[in-house]
Amino acid sequence: MQMIRFNLFRPLWLSVLLIIRSAPIELRNLVVLTLISSTGPNAVILFNKIIIDKISTTLEKGVITNPIEFILQQPLLLGSIGGLILLSLLNDSIHVITNLIFTSLKDRVQGYVQERVLQKVASFGDIILFETPELLNLVQLAEKGVERLQQLSLILITSMNGLFIFIPAVLLSGSIAWWIPIILFFFTSPSTYIELKYRKQSWEIEKTQASNFREMNLYKSILMGESYAKELRLFGLQTMILERWKVLFRKIFRAMQQVRREGILTVVSWSILGGLGIILPYIYVVTGVLRGSYTLGDLALYSGLLLQVRQSLYLLINSGAELYDAVLGTNPIFQLLKLKPNLQNLTSSKNAIEAQYSNRKDLQTLFKKESMSDTVEIQIKNLSFSYPGSDRKTLEDINLTLHSNEMVVFVGENGAGKTTITKLLCRLYEPTIGEILWNGQDIRELDLDELRSQITVVLQDYARFPTTLRENVGFGCLPLIQEDIAIENAIMRSGITGLVEHLSQGLETPLTKQLEGGVDLSGGQWQRIALARSLIRLSSSKLLIFDEPTAALDPKTEHEIYKLFRTIARGRITVVVSHRLSLAKLADRIFVLKDGKIIETGTHDELMEIGKHYHLMFTRQASSYY
Repeated sequence: MQMIRFNLFRPLWLSVLLIIRSAPIELRNLVVLTLISSTGPNAVILFNKIIIDKISTTLEKGVITNPIEFILQQPLLLGSIGGLILLSLLNDSIHVITNLIFTSLKDRVQGYVQERVLQKVASFGDIILFETPELLNLVQLAEKGVERLQQLSLILITSMNGLFIFIPAVLLSGSIAWWIPIILFFFTSPSTYIELKYRKQSWEIEKTQASNFREMNLYKSILMGESYAKELRLFGLQTMILERWKVLFRKIFRAMQQVRREGILTVVSWSILGGLGIILPYIYVVTGVLRGSYTLGDLALYSGLLLQVRQSLYLLINSGAELYDAVLGTNPIFQLLKLKPNLQNLTSSKNAIEAQYSNRKDLQTLFKKESMSDTVEIQIKNLSFSYPGSDRKTLEDINLTLHSNEMVVFVGENGAGKTTITKLLCRLYEPTIGEILWNGQDIRELDLDELRSQITVVLQDYARFPTTLRENVGFGCLPLIQEDIAIENAIMRSGITGLVEHLSQGLETPLTKQLEGGVDLSGGQWQRIALARSLIRLSSSKLLIFDEPTAALDPKTEHEIYKLFRTIARGRITVVVSHRLSLAKLADRIFVLKDGKIIETGTHDELMEIGKHYHLMFTRQASSYY
């Protein structure tokens, strides 16, 4: 999975396009308001010049006894004063409206881009994205990039504001002397370069610290997450975890602070030089007034213009530096959006299961179907697999064939590769070497949704969705999520009907105490919920996979689940991964794995008779019960 490298201008262009697409109306309104408000400062300076010139000329003739009457008789003076008042009121109104529109723009940009990022992550058919540090760092940076894109919206508006002020101010200041804009620009340019260099150094630090940021967030989730709360307190781990968070924070802060200190000293030094650039033009205007070349109004006008040009230049320079910083920060968004997964999810217009049952009558009978009209044969040929970023083979040269109406069990020590085989059968990963054939066709050539619609899985690390009981079960087959009979049937077969009867809100009870009216379940109850979630989609399944399906259950319940497995296995391929070898006795075939290889195959009686690895494992486990 290769990340695309962009040049600087590509993410800038893509960022602008995203902003335009996400909030076109808000952006248009902001541009118009910014254009209007940007004309204000220069107009104020011009009105001040007119007022000062008129008043100074009048005072040379003597004091005005009735100022109000005098102002009312002077249309130009009256208009200039009225213009100042109107601009002041208009500027305040525009400022309030602009803030409201910009808040809306930020929200739209965040929602639009966040949706694109989430959609991209959700589109990954495999789970490599969540188990590769480099890709996890990219996701971390992309999440922060969403915030940078919001900042970019503000920077673009600020840049336009600076530009709209700068252009007329430069034109007017050039009317004093042609060399004044050049002097101002020349003295300001060095600080621009230094600012951009500092921003780039800051971004490099942020990139190198991405893994530390991610680890710091993990410790934050441990301290604040419900699933860790009890054991943190029982084992007194809060101080240790908090200290680890603080160490990482201090490490990141020190790295950033060093760059900031160096950047501030350099930028301030060059900014002082930029400030000197205004002295020469200002002295030139003052001496011109003293010589009589300019009026007092001209002094106010030109002084104001000089400050306006300088301020707008710094506004543009600072916006340019922030723009550069924001573009660096948004780059990971587009790297993630352009990332091509090894496993493509061929999403059809309809859910694969729902497509088979297009009307309500079919949906109501879906859960009742128990016999499969067609059989399946799965062949694993010369399969080897290494996890991303590792050279060690988790599986090596696996060859086996699975038949319908057959229950097989994979056994072996931890790390032998049992669960990895089930992940490959579900196509959560692609084989490194070899192939998996479904009725003779490579599963990589099959539609992913169609393939998975025919697989029912109970994972070892099953999900505990913070939603209602109905949804926790119904997620196994979305077309049936509102069908009470189907939900209740799956719950009954998993053996937790009694639980539902004791819940005050029945199927609508949230299964988390973080939601109002929610409840917390035991590990065994959660495992039965996971089992019910798989049972509700049983009728569309040709391959059943159970990874440690009875790990949290008591012996009596375990025996009941074993009997259920034998019943639902009819006409299907059933693959079970288990450390409890009592389940293996029910299997048609047992595969014993060690160090990623199949070392023994046979029934329970055959393997016990051979007297090798399986015999040793079973004997040791059996002895623990006596």
